[in-house]
Amino acid sequence: MSTSLTRPVLAFITDFGLGEADIGVMKGVIAGITPDIHIIDITHTVPAQDVALGAWILSTSYRYFPTGTVFVCVVDPGVGSNRIPIALNAGGWYFVGPDNGLFSPILQEETVYGVVELRNPAYHLSQVSSTFHGRDIFSPAGAYLAANALEVFSRLGPALDPARLVTLANLTPVRHGTAIEAYIVQVDSFGNLITSIPLSMVPELFTAQHTQITFPQQRVIVNQRRHFFAEGADDGQAFIYGDSSGYIGIAVRNGNASQTLGAGYKAPVTFDTLAR
Repeated sequence: MSTSLTRPVLAFITDFGLGEADIGVMKGVIAGITPDIHIIDITHTVPAQDVALGAWILSTSYRYFPTGTVFVCVVDPGVGSNRIPIALNAGGWYFVGPDNGLFSPILQEETVYGVVELRNPAYHLSQVSSTFHGRDIFSPAGAYLAANALEVFSRLGPALDPARLVTLANLTPVRHGTAIEAYIVQVDSFGNLITSIPLSMVPELFTAQHTQITFPQQRVIVNQRRHFFAEGADDGQAFIYGDSSGYIGIAVRNGNASQTLGAGYKAPVTFDTLAR
C-alpha cells in the first residue's frame, strides 16, 4: 500500500443501514470541512448495535487502504452515555469512533502511537446531539484528521492510555491442545460461514492428516477440505476452506452452507486436527 496520499481518504463502517439520510448527512458534514476528500463506504449494513461484527469487518478491511486513511466507525449503542468518543493513531492509519470495543482488533494487531478523547468543541459541529455523534463528533473529527492528521490529532482532546480502552474478549479463539474453540463471525451473501479462526493460527489446515470443524449445537461435523470452491465434486456437502478474509470458512459448492448445516451468526464451532 502507498505510504502517502495525494488526496485524503476517509472510509466508513456503520450500522445505519441504507434507508435513512444519516449517511448522506455525515458525508455532507465531511465534504464541508475537507472538500477534496475521497469517501469510501466499506459497509453501512452491520447489524444494528453489533459491535463485535463491526470490529471483525474493520479487522478484515483496514489493511487494504493506503496508510493515512481515516476510518470513521459508528456502531454505537451507547451514544449519549458515558462511553468515550475517541480517535486512535495505530499502524499508520487513524480510527475514529466510540470506545466500546469496536477497535479491539486494531489494539491487538497494530502498534498504537496515540489515543485521544474527542473533547475539543473546535472539532465538533456547533451543536452536538445526544443521539447522533456520527454526524456531530465523529464525522468532523474524521474530516479534520484526513485534511491534516499530524497537526490535528493532538488537538482533538486529551491523551488516553491505550491499555484502558474497552476490548472485546470473545474475538480471540481459544486453543485447547489440538482443538480451537471459536464461533461464526459472518454469514456472507452466499451463505458461506466464516469462523473467527485466522488462517495464520492453523498453518496445518491443508497439511494435517485430518481436520474437522464441529458444530456442537447442530451435532454436525465437517471434515472435507478444498482449496477453492470448484475443487472436487458438486455433491452438496459442506467443506472447509481458507476464506479471502484470512479466516477459516465453511462452504457448500453451488449451495448455502448456513442453510445446509442449520448454523448461523455466532454459532459456536470447534476446529480440530486430531481424528476422533
